Amino acid sequence: MAESSDRIEIDGLEQSAEITRRHAGEADRRFIMVWFRCCHQYGRLSRNRTETRYEGRCPKCGGNVSAGIGPGGSTRRIFEAR
Repeated sequence: MAESSDRIEIDGLEQSAEITRRHAGEADRRFIMVWFRCCHQYGRLSRNRTETRYEGRCPKCGGNVSAGIGPGGSTRRIFEAR
């Protein structure tokens, strides 16, 4: 008798192991949400490699924004860039 399998393979779709490997590091990527007043858009600032600042750009106009990371910090996750 043949074994039953819940797995279906479709040509052109990535296997779940490949997807898991590719996204494994994303769980550690910390970010803060920012409301960019310049263009009325939301965006993210991600930690830089040295983990000393959050850095990013306005998704519409490309203006640079950064925020320092220091002792004490903040519990807020959404900020406004003017």
